[in-house]
Amino acid sequence: MARQNKEFVSTARRIQAIFFLATPHRGADLAQLLSRILSITFGQRPFVTDLHRNSRVIQSINEEFPQFSQDLQLFSFYETIPTSYGVGKVLVVDKDSAVLNYANERTAYLDANHRDVCKYADLNDPNFKTLRNALASTVDNFRTRLAITKRELDREQRRRLEAYLHIQDAPEDDFMDVDSLRMSGSCEWLLQKKNFLEWRDSANTQLYWISAKPATGKTITSGMAVSHLKDLNRDCAFYFFKHGDKVKSTIQPFLLSIVWQMAFSHPEVFQVVLENCEKDENISHADYRTIWRKLFLEGLLKIGFVRPQYWVIDGLDECRSNAEIVPLLLKVVESCGIRILLTSRDRFECFRQCGKSQARVLQDEIPVEDTKSDIALYLEANMNHLPSLNPQHRRVMLDKILAKSAGCFLWVKLILQELGRVHTSAEIRQVLEDVPSDMDALYARILESMSAAPYGKVLAKAILTWTVCSTRPLTTEELFHALQLDIQDSIDSIERSITSSCGQLVYVDSHSRVQMIHQTARDYLLRVDVHPVFGIQKGIGHKRLALTCLQYLNGSEMKGPRHRKLSFTNLVGERSPFLDYASISLFDHIHHVDATDDEIIFALTKFMGSSNVLSWIEYIARSSDLTRLIQAGKVLRAFLQKRSRKLSPLGKDVALLNSWATDLLRLVTKFGKDLLSSPSSIFHLIPPFCPQESAPRTNFAASTRGITVLGLSASDWDDCASTVFEPNEQFHALACSEKHFAIGTFSGNIVIYSASTCQETQRLRHGEPVRLLYFGKTTGLLAAAGARSIRTWDLATSQQIWEFQTPQLCMSLATTDGDELLLAALKSNNLLIWDLSLGTLRDTSNWTEELDGQRAHAFRRPIRAAFCMDSNLLAVVYRGQDIVLWDLERDALYDTYSKIGGASPILGRRTADPGAIALVFNSAPGANLLAVAYSDGDLVLFDTTDGYIKATTTPNAQSLACSPDGRTLASGDSSGKLQIFDFETLRPLYCINSTEYGIKELQFSGDNLQLLDIRGSRCRIWDPIVLVRQDAEDESSDAISLSTTLQEVHIDDAEDKPLITALACQVSGEAFFCGKEDGSIHAYEAKTGRHIRKLLSHAEGVSVTTLSVDEEGSALFSADSSSRVIVHRMVRQHKSWIVGTAIFDHRVGQSVHQILSNRGNTRLLVSSATCDTLWSMSSDAHEIIDTIRREERGVRKWISHPTSEDQILLFAGNTVHVYDWLTLSRLTRPEGILLGGSLPPNLLIQSIIPCFDRSLIATTFTESTGARAKSKLLLWNTLDFDAQATNALPVPRYHYLTDQVQVLIGSDEQKLVFLHGSGWVCSIDAQATGLEHFIRHFFFPADWLSTDSPLIIRITKRNDIIFVKRDEIAVIKRGLETSERGFHGGVGKTSSLTDVRRPSLQVPDVLE
Repeated sequence: MARQNKEFVSTARRIQAIFFLATPHRGADLAQLLSRILSITFGQRPFVTDLHRNSRVIQSINEEFPQFSQDLQLFSFYETIPTSYGVGKVLVVDKDSAVLNYANERTAYLDANHRDVCKYADLNDPNFKTLRNALASTVDNFRTRLAITKRELDREQRRRLEAYLHIQDAPEDDFMDVDSLRMSGSCEWLLQKKNFLEWRDSANTQLYWISAKPATGKTITSGMAVSHLKDLNRDCAFYFFKHGDKVKSTIQPFLLSIVWQMAFSHPEVFQVVLENCEKDENISHADYRTIWRKLFLEGLLKIGFVRPQYWVIDGLDECRSNAEIVPLLLKVVESCGIRILLTSRDRFECFRQCGKSQARVLQDEIPVEDTKSDIALYLEANMNHLPSLNPQHRRVMLDKILAKSAGCFLWVKLILQELGRVHTSAEIRQVLEDVPSDMDALYARILESMSAAPYGKVLAKAILTWTVCSTRPLTTEELFHALQLDIQDSIDSIERSITSSCGQLVYVDSHSRVQMIHQTARDYLLRVDVHPVFGIQKGIGHKRLALTCLQYLNGSEMKGPRHRKLSFTNLVGERSPFLDYASISLFDHIHHVDATDDEIIFALTKFMGSSNVLSWIEYIARSSDLTRLIQAGKVLRAFLQKRSRKLSPLGKDVALLNSWATDLLRLVTKFGKDLLSSPSSIFHLIPPFCPQESAPRTNFAASTRGITVLGLSASDWDDCASTVFEPNEQFHALACSEKHFAIGTFSGNIVIYSASTCQETQRLRHGEPVRLLYFGKTTGLLAAAGARSIRTWDLATSQQIWEFQTPQLCMSLATTDGDELLLAALKSNNLLIWDLSLGTLRDTSNWTEELDGQRAHAFRRPIRAAFCMDSNLLAVVYRGQDIVLWDLERDALYDTYSKIGGASPILGRRTADPGAIALVFNSAPGANLLAVAYSDGDLVLFDTTDGYIKATTTPNAQSLACSPDGRTLASGDSSGKLQIFDFETLRPLYCINSTEYGIKELQFSGDNLQLLDIRGSRCRIWDPIVLVRQDAEDESSDAISLSTTLQEVHIDDAEDKPLITALACQVSGEAFFCGKEDGSIHAYEAKTGRHIRKLLSHAEGVSVTTLSVDEEGSALFSADSSSRVIVHRMVRQHKSWIVGTAIFDHRVGQSVHQILSNRGNTRLLVSSATCDTLWSMSSDAHEIIDTIRREERGVRKWISHPTSEDQILLFAGNTVHVYDWLTLSRLTRPEGILLGGSLPPNLLIQSIIPCFDRSLIATTFTESTGARAKSKLLLWNTLDFDAQATNALPVPRYHYLTDQVQVLIGSDEQKLVFLHGSGWVCSIDAQATGLEHFIRHFFFPADWLSTDSPLIIRITKRNDIIFVKRDEIAVIKRGLETSERGFHGGVGKTSSLTDVRRPSLQVPDVLE
């Protein structure tokens, strides 16, 4: 029972063993005698009957118990002495009944009768010792297993965290590579630096900034610092930026690496980081601002460390966004007590403008003298490798090299390579005299010598081009295959080719990665006209790499599947090592190519027009990094926009690429979770569900034997993902968190919805109109403000925590200190702070109190306020006044802002500025930006660091919202128009023109990908692709300024079509019928999904609530929201259907829940809220036969008995009754048939479907009457529901499905079809054994399931799936012919953390 009931799952997990003492597992013969005695004396005792040998209850227990006891240790003890019962002696429970004979069972006898098996004389009693030893042995085994499990758990947690943070290369490898290059004794000068010692030993944390010229040993110095700290047993994390590696030159991997190192050094950090990662499994693919906020601000930086902590960061100049990382590092030093050593070419002064900070910065610049001492050690170590006629001559040579080096390690290394090629004293002198000390001149000399070589120039140029332009260092194996495709020739040895053709500029590191000798060499080769042979033009170089990537991706290895089985192992044979680089880096290279290049257009069109593009998408999905598809779509769009400026955008090739530019982003937003869980679904499952004019649908969903989706009118992607509509409510407040969004209503309700499904999950009662909502940042807290009070709830339990009375309206809410403190800004100019751990008011203040009388009088009643807890600021808007910024930390005025001049020195002045009407702070840490909308239509962006106006635009905004990552700003105006901007520049990105007025509030979803607005009784969830932003580092390029130019879409809300509210399928499967909210009923053709005609209409304005067709297909039954029930005859006419006159028309007087007719339509049952009425349906008259009335308004469902035409079943709660169809007389006893199987009494019947040739009845139950309440599936044996039955038990072999079914769709004779909780349409067949498996067929797009209405899905006689999509019908044909078999434990939600091979997918078509 505990394992079947979620409430007791935690209890069940704690049970490791069970001891049975003479337990009658198969019953006891003596129980029959006891029953007879009791019947004579005290009356029947039903529980005694259950103890009869092999009784029905005992059989049920013995069927179910093995499924739940396999991992338990069982002990069974049996009695050996008969028990006296007056007239004789007998073994109450014999050995055969006391022993289970399971593989995990141990048995032992006890020398006792049934009464004494648990009674012992003393500690020396043999029976006591037998039981004690068994207990001791079990405890000992458990302790051993627990220790092993803990070690395994630690390893498992480590693996999970590595997967969450996407750590591929161990940071220790980078350090070992650097440390191996350091000569013994070098960099010792660092340990003598006063600033280094102060940084290392001072109690005050500081940032130690070391700057130096290029190639002077900064990286080696960083390695020395790490080694030194490790020798001292100090806690040290480190990172080495590398400009030539796209991955290692950005902020995200730096943050992930640092937090990973800190986590594995500190258990408390590990736990916090793991918990935060489990809340967002895709954290490694998020923008760096999100990573910083979730893992650092809300995690690592809140932990107090006992020991000093050190970070060593090398090569800040090689980070692509170094100006953005400096404020983060200063924040760490200032707030967390971590000491940071940083090396860079630039001094700290170059970054001082990045933000204000109280952190102390120590600076040193590596002088030439210190570097020369290290160079001298390097020369000494390599002296034996130098040509020399005698030791004295060698010493002179070393001195000359040292003097000429100017402290540049790289120059020295290259000189030694030159000297290694000469042998005479004259040649040595020539090298020392001719080689310039300037690096540029030295590089030019090396290229000249390479161009003079008789062979290998083509290969050398190719190697240089690939090494310079690659987005990351390629391995020798990758480069080997890439070069052979590039130069169309075979290569003997890639390592030897590198050494012989360009070994002075390129080398192979210890991990077999091909690297440029230094960043300065890469920079030199990319300069314009640097060398006629080996100079590299950036655009041409990237084109060369892009064409090679496309050549591979267009090749046979990437062909799509040609047979039905789509398991990954069946797709292709062994693939080239070049696959990963070509797939990941293609669009990085396209980004740099000339957009007018037709060769690239041709290659791209060939690729994206073939099934190879699907194999590429599948590979990307298998790598669990769908941001690559986002990047590809944005780069492709930017590329085409640049091309359209110079060339005509017309043509099939451009049209195909333009479609894919949108489709790639939409595949992520619409199908992202499905792609990650089942990458091979891109071949056959996803394209049919794409819009008609999209590239995936047009090119890959045209098969006559594959899945086809018909009936939908949409030709392109829709920006509105979902709509929440409550016609009886007025929405007043809106808030979003990562997993939920909440809507507050004028009636005082707060409705919580799932962010992923848009389904209601909770409903809270505030008691007054809700004007403001706020989600906690780190806990499950929700705060709501009304006119008189503020209440807080714990969403985990739906319990109200506190209620605080407020004298005035609240304008803004915020929390701080891990949601321990709640701040409220009131219209009385008061700031109130509550301690949420105690529920007490901690502090209150008035931000106008310290002003003198005249100035205080000017600030009377504020109209808007906004908090910025990162900067500890409160911004307040007054009518006709400057904006006031209040410092929460100092409880003092921070500044005042004027629209005209920014920061204003005069406080309280009346201004000629139009009044501010909305404002919002940038939510990114350290952003220091405030956006303010004014009544004249202007939107002004203030920098709160210095108080100046950073940007201005004119969107006529009345409401504003900032995305959680701080990158996007949204505004809404009085006409209903939504506009989206880049927050830092106010550059317009997107515009949604809507004819529906009255935007009350805007909010971004927790993942930044959706924008929500509330207007009247509707909340719309928008997901325009512009919200799918690239990494901040990538958006600094010109490509993004093009790809995010203003786009406009028009949404016409005035033509809202009536929604479909009811659905019925014609018996033959040729047609289906839909009832709509306007009262009309329509016929559709199942073959095409085409609308045939309007059949009839109920009264205008009433909604059709119930619709059904009788088993012969001769009558159509309908009921509407006014309780009117109508029955029409149906007539087949010209391959279509029409309805005749109504043969029954009656208004019940209360809401109709169900209509049901018997075979032959002689009886009609109408079930309403408080009664069930049976009507006779003769041709000339209709009479009420009987009515069942009830006082309770419980949920009841009727169904014709599957195997007895003259009977009807009623399901109500946990009871079933059998009634006579002709008379409605009850055939069962008053108590009915009790449904067993630990079915809680509060469950409500939801749906009933006979299945498996009517041998079983499938039912779903729910705990509430909500439209999308969580379901429980139970299957029952039809034979258990006869008039004489007293109880029924669910069929045990289907228990594994109990909590996995979301909607029962229907059945045929041998198959039960249902919607799984994961969104997949699945089925089980009649031959299913206890192997706990079912068949996955296909999944619905996530936005189809994101609706606040009940899901209406049916299956036709021809196995077509009919899905109601708001006002339209989707017909999915041949969906059940596609199958993917999987065990229940891994179906639906398969973790992307492990590289698990997917089950093979059966599809009915081929891709050529």
